[in-house]
Amino acid sequence: MIALRTAGFWRRFSGHLLDCMIGFGVWLLCSMWLVIGLWALDASPGDFLDVALLVFAVQALALALHIAYHVVMVGGCGQTLGKMAMGIAVVKRDDGGLPGYGRAALRCLGGFLSLATLGIGYLGVVFTEERRGLADWLAGTRVVDSLPEPVASASRQEIRLLSV
Repeated sequence: MIALRTAGFWRRFSGHLLDCMIGFGVWLLCSMWLVIGLWALDASPGDFLDVALLVFAVQALALALHIAYHVVMVGGCGQTLGKMAMGIAVVKRDDGGLPGYGRAALRCLGGFLSLATLGIGYLGVVFTEERRGLADWLAGTRVVDSLPEPVASASRQEIRLLSV
């Protein structure tokens, strides 16, 4: 395992919150255009079956957008937009490389399983040393700081010695 600094809980949570806001905004716009487009082709939904089908289509759109966003972003560059803003990245646990699309898809599946267990899959993020949840265990990934280590500033004594 490569020595990378594990990202903290609050940075992960904040990145997740930002991703939720981005995803919700994109889903609202796309679902609005889906509804407008369907209603333009055929008049307003006439019966319960039409409304149920429309609700199903909007929910399926949300699921497809979520999977596409996370798999493409994490698989391609190791970060979603929320993770980029928080300075964290998803890497392979063993060598610290990019996770790739297969691991990103497994990680997305692990996120769904964590939700299906009412959040129990996220407890590892809070209680383990590596801050790995069920999604990370399933995909063999971990979330690390992507920002460089801060450089300690030189003291005035050292600066004088260097200038002599």
